[in-house]
Amino acid sequence: MSPSDMHHDEAPYMGRVETLEAIVDEMRTDQRTTQSLLQDLLAKLNPAPPSISPPPPRRPSSTSIPSPAGRNKNSLKPSFPPDFAGDRNSGKAFLTSCRTYIRLCPESFEDEPTKIIWAMSYMKTGRAGRWATREFELEARIGTLRFTDWFDFEDEFRKDFLPLDSEATAINILEGNTYFQGKRTVDDYLDQFRDLVEDSGYTDPKTLVVKFRRGLDRRIASTLGNMAAGRPADNKPEDWYRLAVQMDQNRAAEEAFQSAHRPSPATGPGILRIPQSTKLTTSSFPPTSRPPPRFAHVTPSPGNPVPMDIDAARKAKALSDACRRCGSTDHWVKDCPLRFDVRYMDSDELQTELESKLAAKDAVPTESEVELVDSEEDFVPRDE
Repeated sequence: MSPSDMHHDEAPYMGRVETLEAIVDEMRTDQRTTQSLLQDLLAKLNPAPPSISPPPPRRPSSTSIPSPAGRNKNSLKPSFPPDFAGDRNSGKAFLTSCRTYIRLCPESFEDEPTKIIWAMSYMKTGRAGRWATREFELEARIGTLRFTDWFDFEDEFRKDFLPLDSEATAINILEGNTYFQGKRTVDDYLDQFRDLVEDSGYTDPKTLVVKFRRGLDRRIASTLGNMAAGRPADNKPEDWYRLAVQMDQNRAAEEAFQSAHRPSPATGPGILRIPQSTKLTTSSFPPTSRPPPRFAHVTPSPGNPVPMDIDAARKAKALSDACRRCGSTDHWVKDCPLRFDVRYMDSDELQTELESKLAAKDAVPTESEVELVDSEEDFVPRDE
C-alpha cells in the first residue's frame, strides 16, 4: 500500500481524534466553571467569621468579675447600700457596700456610667447630696459625667468622703493610750486594733506585737508574758491575737462558773441567823447604835429612788407631854429636878458640865499666886 493510500485511510481517524480532544477540552472548561460556582455557593452558605481585634487591657476590678456559669441570676438578693449623707467615718463602709452589690449582681449594670449613677442615687442628703447635685449639674452642661469609669469615681469619692489623712490619725492613736482595751473584751479590742493597723500602714510584725500587748488588759498581758511554755514568737502577731482571745474567753467562763457556785450571803458560813420568832424592836439595840432603816436602801439613784416617808414631818411636830429625862408628866425637861444628876445627863450635857467645872477651877487663884501678888505690891523702887 502506497503512502498516499495510508494517508488517505488515516484521515477519518485524525478528524475523530481532534473532535474528541475538543469535547474533552469543553468538558474540562465546564468542570472548572461548575467547581467555581460550587465554591461561591459554599462561601455564601458558610461565611467566614469576621476578624475581631482583642480589647485593650484594663485594670482588674472586683466589680467586673462575670457571674459563675450556671448561676441563677435571681437566686441572690444582696442588701442595697444605705443612704449616705457625707460622714467621713462611714464613707468607707458605703463604698464597700456598693462594691459588694455590683459584684454580686453584675448583670444589672450595662456600663460604667450606670454603676456610677446608681451609687450616686443613694447620696441624697447632707454634704453627699450637695456633691451629687453638683455632679449632675456639671453633666447637664458638658453632656457627660466627668468620671471616665468606676475607678475614677472611687478615686474622687475617697478624696471627698474619706478621712483626709487616715494614716496619720491612726498612727497618733497607736502612739497614745486611747485605744487600750479597758473594760472591753479582747474581741472588741482586737477589731479596733486591726482597723488602726490597716490605716496606719504598720507592717513590721514585732511592732504590731508590742502595740497589741501594750493595749491589753494588765492581767492578760502579764499572763501572756510570763508563760513558760507555749508563748508565741515576737514576730507572729496572729498567734498573739488568737491566744489573747482564747485566754479572755477562758477567764470569762471561769468567772461565770465561780459566780454560779458562790454561796449566797444569807446562807453562807459565819452568817448570824435570827429566828423568825424573834421580833426586833428599838430596845433590842444598844443606846449608842441606831435602829435599822425602814427602807432597803438610803442612797437614791436615778433608777432606784428612796420612798418618801410621809409620816416623818408629822412625827417631828408631835411633842410628848412627859419629861424626856425622867418620864414624869408634872414638868418639862428644863424644870426636871434630875437635870443636875450626872446619871441622867446625856453625852452633850456631861461635856458641857465638865467644861464649866474646869473653867471655874482655872479662874480661882492659888495661894502661891496670891503671895506673889502681895510681894509685888509691897516693893518700892529706891529712886522714889
